Amino acid sequence: MIYIGIVTYNSAADLPECFDALRAQTFPSVSIIVYDNASADESTAWIQTNAPAARLIEGTENLGYGRAHNRLIQLANLQRGDAYLALNPDAVLAPAYIQELWDALTRHDDIGWATGKLLMKGGDGTPNGLVYSAGHGLLRSGFAFNIGHGLPESETFADSGEVFGAPGAAALYRAEMITRLAPSGDFFDPAMFMYAEDTDVDWRARLQGWRCWYAADAVAYHRGSAPGGRLKMEAIANRYLSVLKNAYGFDLLVFNIPYMMAHCLVRLIATPRLGARLCLRLFSRLPGALRQRQRAAVTRAAMQLWFRWSAKQPSMQRPGWLSR
Repeated sequence: MIYIGIVTYNSAADLPECFDALRAQTFPSVSIIVYDNASADESTAWIQTNAPAARLIEGTENLGYGRAHNRLIQLANLQRGDAYLALNPDAVLAPAYIQELWDALTRHDDIGWATGKLLMKGGDGTPNGLVYSAGHGLLRSGFAFNIGHGLPESETFADSGEVFGAPGAAALYRAEMITRLAPSGDFFDPAMFMYAEDTDVDWRARLQGWRCWYAADAVAYHRGSAPGGRLKMEAIANRYLSVLKNAYGFDLLVFNIPYMMAHCLVRLIATPRLGARLCLRLFSRLPGALRQRQRAAVTRAAMQLWFRWSAKQPSMQRPGWLSR
């Protein structure tokens, strides 16, 4: 069984196309669960009227992405052999998307999660021929990015294969991996309200020996968003919290912590108010992040190979400080 978890927040305009695509899926056994983050629009009314088979949980507050998905995962009560598809309401899946990811997930026991080729939708909601993501890469600095982002769809992204991780907009996670990473139930870090929760999962899963697969024939369309101002500082802080949780001790001491401190200093000088917000967010969550550190099941050398692999992947997303 595949459980499809959708977190909505004022998503009424996106839901018809999203659910039409779900009804057209060729995979035979799915169950849809929706958590609404206290929407002020007609999201819940639309689901009740047009998708009565979906299980709807109406939240009284906005839990954000990760905490809401954690609720849905717990409600799904996943069993061995099940999988959970974290799906953004603005994502539109081609009919074979779920089947392609399921085939990839079940190909080998150590493939813990999978993603397809996510293509961009323009402001008018129609595809614009550009790639949103062909999987995640991760650099030593902790900067995670979408492979192919902003580039034209081409043969470069036509071959399936292993990638570092998967964007949470339409990623399929194996139940066994979820249980392994989150025995207490918090698969996504609840301290991360929005942004970088998926790349944190990528890193944690990699450290425990799981592999991620990019299925090029699984196509979906996604609008996405770019955080600005306060949310941008939250996204950066979340990336650095993930570094503190997951980087090897040597790298943390000689590279990552000096890098983070220098970045915070530059932010404080360039944009004092946003820099202060970044520092407050980061240092207030520091003890909790350090407490979550776990012993890795893979070697530091293996992770360094992934950093080098990621550095070679094409993307229009820039890792420099000026972009952050």
